[in-house]
Amino acid sequence: MHDKKHFGGKELSGTALFVYGMAYGVNNGFLDRDEYLPVILKGWNAMVKEGLHDNGFLGYLQSTGKEPKDGQPLSYDKIPDFEDYGLGCFLLAGSEMYKLKL
Repeated sequence: MHDKKHFGGKELSGTALFVYGMAYGVNNGFLDRDEYLPVILKGWNAMVKEGLHDNGFLGYLQSTGKEPKDGQPLSYDKIPDFEDYGLGCFLLAGSEMYKLKL
């Protein structure tokens, strides 16, 4: 948080893992549905609206590197050098969203 070289901004894989974890917690009775569902939906909707292209490509995925700054800057159209990691995170979140039975 105090890194002057921190680029900040949107990043899809981290959001996907938070959505996955919270949705898993709700689906398995570890977290209260009424309390966490609004946050889960906000994260999922942001991922789909801001990062998912019509053709399935995902934007805002960080590339590999020793530190997060090594894969910066991120954008909607940047092709990361390790895109299957972000795709896996997105699919994990999606699998738990499906189980929520909204």
